[in-house]
Order: sequence, then structure tokens, then C-alpha cells
Amino acid sequence: MSNQPVPLSVDVGNIIFDNGASWGTKRWSPEELTRDGDYFYDANGWRVLLRSPANPAGRHRSIELALRRHIISQGGKSFVTYENLALCFGAAHGIGGGRTRGIVVRDCDISWIGGGHQFTKPGGKPVRFGNGIEFWADARDCLVEHCRIWEIYDAALTNQGKGTNTQENITYRNNVIWNAEYSFEYWNHPEASITREIRFEHNTCVDAGRGWGHAQRPDRNGRHLMFYNNSAKTSHFFVRYNIFANSADSLLRLHGRDWTPALTMDHNVWYQPTGPSLLWGTNLIAAADAPSFLAARRLGDGDLFADPGFVAPAERDYRLTASSPATRISDDIGPAGALP
Repeated sequence: MSNQPVPLSVDVGNIIFDNGASWGTKRWSPEELTRDGDYFYDANGWRVLLRSPANPAGRHRSIELALRRHIISQGGKSFVTYENLALCFGAAHGIGGGRTRGIVVRDCDISWIGGGHQFTKPGGKPVRFGNGIEFWADARDCLVEHCRIWEIYDAALTNQGKGTNTQENITYRNNVIWNAEYSFEYWNHPEASITREIRFEHNTCVDAGRGWGHAQRPDRNGRHLMFYNNSAKTSHFFVRYNIFANSADSLLRLHGRDWTPALTMDHNVWYQPTGPSLLWGTNLIAAADAPSFLAARRLGDGDLFADPGFVAPAERDYRLTASSPATRISDDIGPAGALP
């Protein structure tokens, strides 16, 4: 076996030590490496410089360098099923690509995703990225179900796009998500684009913005639902029978236009013990005011604002106790939080 170093020809978006016990902090010059765990990706030398008080190999059982490439790149693919996979330690998307149809992601664990250098703004500010599962533009007839997704730099789940495209018949159901900056993100434009028949249902979403990347972001936005400005023709968009518990910033951010009647958002459980529950445009809405605020916009019918009553949240056991009020939020598929 060769002891020669392997050249790192793509950006390293994160360093994960000991299977997630700790992680690195990405810096943008060698001069910024001042604290233990600070690292710099040297694009010219295809190497990583890491600040450490001793040999990292002697301090850690495992060291993973997350590379800026999708773990599964599915652009232009149709009628593919990913099942019973563990996808982790990638600095772009766990699963990503545009122009897809008939994609099924089932019973997968997706973790420690994102942080790669996407581009640098004209003023010199670098932008990082990375979603758990992304359907980019022109996505049809796709399903994500019974997955566990955690420690994601951007969104755990998302369909988004720009340039004239159609996103339709995409369902996310019975997934458990924690420690992602966003549990679900959506946006699409321009006006010639179409979004319809999107369903986000029976998902359990916990601790948005409390993952590895939040403190490193220049744009901290720890929210479970992140609806950016959307100009696409949008209809039949359903967010129902979910649990949204605890976030760094708010449970929901809805930006731009009034989404009704395109958006049906009801029969969800919301729990934010401190801080605002909603960010609507530029208005922060406290938890006590959220029910009436949503009702005035024909949203939130059947919602519950209460502690969902997880079995053991500290151990990431998000099953519901027998006395959980969230068991009342149900339909013919089953109660919110049904997936252990």
C-alpha cells in the first residue's frame, strides 16, 4: 500500500472526526487557522491544511474529508429506486440532479452532507451549499419516504429550480429529520415555470439550525420550512400532518408573495418553546400569535401548538408517547410522527 498522499482535486467542504463527535471549521486562507479544528482547502496544491495541537491521526479514530461532489448524481435519470442505503460525508448533495422522473428514495440514512464551496460572489464572499436530497428543476413523479436525514448544511429535502421548468407530483412522507439548517426548502422561478402537486406529509422535523454548519454560515437561517421567493405558477402544494419542533430561528419562513390558495398548510404540530414561531416576509410572529396569524390567511386548520411528546428526544427517539397530543393529528395514512 502506498503512503503517498492522495491529491484532493475538489474542495473539501467539511472534516468529520470520529463519526461526528466533532468536525472542522472551514476557513478561507492559511492565516485564519488560529483554533483547533480550523482548516483550509488549498485549491492550488490539492491539499488540506489543518490546525491541530498534535498529529490528528493520533487524536482521532477516524477522519473523513467530505468532497465537493454529489454522493449520488442523478441528473437526467428516470425510474430509479434508492433503497436501504447509508449516504454520508459528502460536501455537495447526498442525492442531487435535474431533469429527473420516477425517482424513489426509500429507507435511506443520509447524514453529514454539504459545506462545499459553490461559488464566490463578485464582492469576494464565498458561498457554501449542500442538501440531503434535491430535485433540481424539471422533476416529476418522485417519492421520498421512510428516510432518516441529519446533519445537513442546507436543506434535508428540497425541490427547487430556475429557468423555465416544471416540478410536479413530488411526495415526501414519513421521514425523520434533525439538525438540518432547513428541513424542507422550496423555491422556483421565473413566472413561466410550473410547480404543482407537491406533498410534504407525515414527517417529523426537529432541531432546525442546530447542526454542524449553523455556526459557520454567513446567513444563519435555522428553519424547518424555508419558502423562498417564488414566482412560478404554483398550485396544489400540501404541507400536512407533520411535526415541527424546535429551531434556531423560527419554525417557518415564508418569503415574498401571499401563497394562498396555492398552499394548503394544516393539521401540523408546531412547537417552539422560545423565540418566534414564524417569519412571514419581514414580520416575526411569536408562538402565542401564530394560530390567529395563520387562520387569518386561511392556513393552519386543525393545527396543534404544543410539545409533541417524543419518547426520548435526547437519544433521537422521536416516536410519540401514548399520551402525546400529536397522535390526534392524523388521517387515513396514520398519525404524525409515525416513523420511529
